[in-house]
Amino acid sequence: MELNGCALNQKDSDGDGYNDSTDDFPYDSSQYSDMDGDGYGDNPNGNASDAFPSDGSQWNDADGDGYGDNPTGTTPDAFPTDPTQWSDADGDGYGDNASGNNPDEWPADSTQWEDMDGDGYGDNPSGTNGDAFPSDSSQWSDADGDGY
Repeated sequence: MELNGCALNQKDSDGDGYNDSTDDFPYDSSQYSDMDGDGYGDNPNGNASDAFPSDGSQWNDADGDGYGDNPTGTTPDAFPTDPTQWSDADGDGYGDNASGNNPDEWPADSTQWEDMDGDGYGDNPSGTNGDAFPSDSSQWSDADGDGY
């Protein structure tokens, strides 16, 4: 077809109603747009959908917590398979959400994360304010190292 001497591209390879020239996914009828240019489609119900259609650095959220799984992207999820945790500010491997799985009791101290006996001293004896007796809430210090 020509209009005023110009050929028009009316080809729609996947039959989704969008011309191949404007379709970001010309061979996938479930997707046609990729506004952030990350290669994942904006249709949440289509193939290879983008969980973050306006953020080119994130596209997947496997655990559904609202944080992206790409660790180098914008606001990444430190725990991509745990929907109860998404951040680990001190990098000790325990999440900052106190009500989530395996919470960090000291989210700003990478040397401590747990206090099993609840005495306020961390169970890592070599960490900051370490508990020499992590299973005895009445004791936490052993200044002379004699075990008592």
